[in-house]
Amino acid sequence: MVHKQETVSSRYFDYLYRLGSTVNAAIGLLCCVLLGALDVLTPPEYMFSFLYLFPISFTTWFAGKRAGLLASITCTAILARYSFQANMLAAVWNNLSTLGIFCVVAVMVGKIHQLLDNERILSRTDALTGAMNLRAFTELVEYEILRLRRDYRPFSIAYFDIDNFKKVNDRYGHRKGDELLKSVVSCLREKIRRTDIIARLGGDEFTIFFPSTDHEAVKTVTLDLVKALDRLAKLNKWPTTISMGVVTCSDGACELDDLISTADKLMYDVKHAGKNGVEYAVYPRA
Repeated sequence: MVHKQETVSSRYFDYLYRLGSTVNAAIGLLCCVLLGALDVLTPPEYMFSFLYLFPISFTTWFAGKRAGLLASITCTAILARYSFQANMLAAVWNNLSTLGIFCVVAVMVGKIHQLLDNERILSRTDALTGAMNLRAFTELVEYEILRLRRDYRPFSIAYFDIDNFKKVNDRYGHRKGDELLKSVVSCLREKIRRTDIIARLGGDEFTIFFPSTDHEAVKTVTLDLVKALDRLAKLNKWPTTISMGVVTCSDGACELDDLISTADKLMYDVKHAGKNGVEYAVYPRA
């Protein structure tokens, strides 16, 4: 039951995010106005001040801090309708205090949203290189495989590591090794398509998913990538090369774990043969 409720709430949140900040800001401000209308129609003995925190928080969460501050001003203006009937100085003080409280809430909600976003990003990316981690890669690629399988479309996976990476750490220190890893990911991102997915699996091992890419196409792409990484190594005088295994699923009917295992084996075949090379295979239909 709890899982079902979480699924419904997640879908609701996803739906609101898809609406975009402009639509959500309009919804939030409309809620402020409707609440203000209800406040006007209700006898003044009933306090509505705390209820305005809900549309302010909604607007801030789904439309951003600026929209939340605008909602705070709107709600304060609505609440100010009674205050100027009394002492003017007290009215100004009370309205500024209300505005301050609303703005503080908006800023705090915006900060919490930002922190949660950062945590979500960090949980799905490699902190050093910015590439995806294994968990995020697996989730996204498994979804992509299901989509490609439906249309019997091919895809390929490359699995590689950096030969002699330990020499760089031993000779120049771990900071230089970290720079190498970040440079490798930056170089790859410049060469691959936006639809391709790169992940760091740990240490100096990486994998790349190439959707809608058959055996011949992935050969061209990966050889260009290896050449680009070779130029990068020579430019920085790194004693490194690339050992890579590439496996293609010809019709989409393949399992991710099997493909990664096959690509990993191909990579180690390259290493055992002397490193600095690429081995290819086409995975049979399941």
